[in-house]
Amino acid sequence: MKKTILALTALVFVGALASVEVVPADTKLTNCENLGKVQAGDRFAGLDRETAIKAVKEEAKAMNANKVFLDVTSYNHPKLGKQYVAKASAWKCN
Repeated sequence: MKKTILALTALVFVGALASVEVVPADTKLTNCENLGKVQAGDRFAGLDRETAIKAVKEEAKAMNANKVFLDVTSYNHPKLGKQYVAKASAWKCN
């Protein structure tokens, strides 16, 4: 019983994160509303790639977006190494 509850909880958590779809920048969206832009990190406070992408998806989900155009940029920090900044345009489509 305990394993079943843990498995269901894991599936719900993964499903919640996957609800925001990353689409290519050249995709034409129809019946969609632009909700705004979201960003994770900046040139002076970068993140690792996975954290930056996850943070942008979470912010877009908080805006009730279901599609994003994602742009990830990397910078070389002299001491920390490669750091990433993620920017996205959030869209709500029917």
